[in-house]
Amino acid sequence: MPRMRDEPAQRARLSEAVFTTLAESGPAGLTLRAVAARAGCSTGLVLHTFPDKRALLLHARDVLHERTRARADALEADAPDPAAAVRAVSLGALALDDDGVAEARAWVAFLAAALGDPVLRERHVRNSRAFVERLTRLLEAATRLPLESAAVRAAALGASLEGITVLAAGDPERWTPDAQRSALDIALAAALRNPVDPAQP
Repeated sequence: MPRMRDEPAQRARLSEAVFTTLAESGPAGLTLRAVAARAGCSTGLVLHTFPDKRALLLHARDVLHERTRARADALEADAPDPAAAVRAVSLGALALDDDGVAEARAWVAFLAAALGDPVLRERHVRNSRAFVERLTRLLEAATRLPLESAAVRAAALGASLEGITVLAAGDPERWTPDAQRSALDIALAAALRNPVDPAQP
């Protein structure tokens, strides 16, 4: 069998196997054997690339971060103005299709594993804060609020998004795409409302 680490296509397949296994089976199901079976390789080859379960989990979180970052970059670049960018990036974070649900499930699974592991927790916090920092920058431009006020709104919007996607991951029948969009509309209305001018009656 060719050595997977020497072949980009096979390395990509192994990477996808790690992510998909975590999304479908949670942290308890993310084992060397399960990843090897999904990737179609030996457990020894998986072990060579990922020496332990923490390495598997960190890789899955990095895959999730890069996917969502690239999507948010593209949505932001295509938006005509900052307010539209806030809406587009927020909508892109929801679990509206099979890929979105898989990402939400992987996020929940990684968070569950991170609760008892400071290394995993640090990665989770860093990546989650990076998304809120993006929202802060966009909201500051969209509302012209001071940075501190924009940061408060961004944190609230980020928390709403995380809550919506977690619920969609656990109860997709209740949290349909339409239900997710409706909940997001409420959060966006609060985040994007213009500050009150005290000089106005």
